[in-house]
Amino acid sequence: MLRSLAIDDLKVGMFVKDIILKNSNHKVKNQGVVNSARTIDLLKKQGVERVIIEDSPDDEENKTQPIGELSLAEEFSRSCEIYQQANEEVRQQLLNASMGKPLSPESMTLLAGEITDSVLRNEHAITILTCIRQKSNYQWEHAINCAVLICGFGLYLGLKKKTIKEVTLGALLHDIGTAKVSKAILDKDGSLTENEMSVVKKHVFWGIELAKREGFSSPIIIDMIVNHHERLDSSGYPRGIAGNKLSKLSRIIAIVDVYDAMTGDKPYQNGLLPQAVLRYLLTEKEKFDAELVQQFIKYLGIHPVGSLVKLSNEKLALVIENNRVDPLKPKVRTIFSLKLNHYTTPEEYDLSEEAFTIVAAIQASDYQINLNKVIKDMVS
Repeated sequence: MLRSLAIDDLKVGMFVKDIILKNSNHKVKNQGVVNSARTIDLLKKQGVERVIIEDSPDDEENKTQPIGELSLAEEFSRSCEIYQQANEEVRQQLLNASMGKPLSPESMTLLAGEITDSVLRNEHAITILTCIRQKSNYQWEHAINCAVLICGFGLYLGLKKKTIKEVTLGALLHDIGTAKVSKAILDKDGSLTENEMSVVKKHVFWGIELAKREGFSSPIIIDMIVNHHERLDSSGYPRGIAGNKLSKLSRIIAIVDVYDAMTGDKPYQNGLLPQAVLRYLLTEKEKFDAELVQQFIKYLGIHPVGSLVKLSNEKLALVIENNRVDPLKPKVRTIFSLKLNHYTTPEEYDLSEEAFTIVAAIQASDYQINLNKVIKDMVS
């Protein structure tokens, strides 16, 4: 049920469908779950007077209410532990699958719950860790990153908490069939032959077999495994089915899967800047759901958390919190002075309150920045 609410009555955890500016009856499309008090403050600063919220008739267990809103600093250390645990767990599951050994449904389900709870406590903390890339770890990091991203995106879209946990688990498992593909093919530098590509495409069927054998047979998980490579124009695989036969969830996982795959460092190539990948998704309207791509960009921000930016004050900074009201003014943590040509004591700035701005998105390698170290040092 939709209802109008004064901005002063908006609470963390509510799902906003539209916002209404002062002195105007015009509604501005800006939907998503309110994940922090800071979001409410930003809406007020932008002149929002009323909001249209959507009440769910479902029971409290299924509502996407924050478990215990924490600051980035409070959640980051815990999220690092969860991400490290995920690395070890998913790597082991892929190894077991490659050798025909049983998986561990209980530990994977528990891990999906841990990721979901971390995102609910603070949506940015564990998401920043998806920018830590190790080329040799791509196979399992990709699964973890997709789980983190689809969890946050699902919450932004207002999915129920119970559904979110299952979707997060599905993302952890969506590429499990690649365990059966030889490392020589997965890590090949250059174009795959027709035979090699046919082997890669089989990972979908192998994934379904593994999932069903281990008891992961829910419609949500099977949908994600079967359809994450399908495209609206029927150009995808394995079935090449048309868009009208693809569920909303399969369209979502397709976007998340491609985004992380293209931004990730692989053994044979470096990842692209997030902005380049988002532009690609926007231009491929025949392949990806255009409305969901727009929502995904609003969720991530123009400069996603964990990415590096160059500021107008000649400093390099890490984006640590996005700003959905004014996407060009996120919260950042400065790390490097271009004037002095060395690392500086980190300082945090909310660009919505500062005179300096973002000049450009950058690759860490352009300035010999060790991004993995920069992010890990945030714990101390």
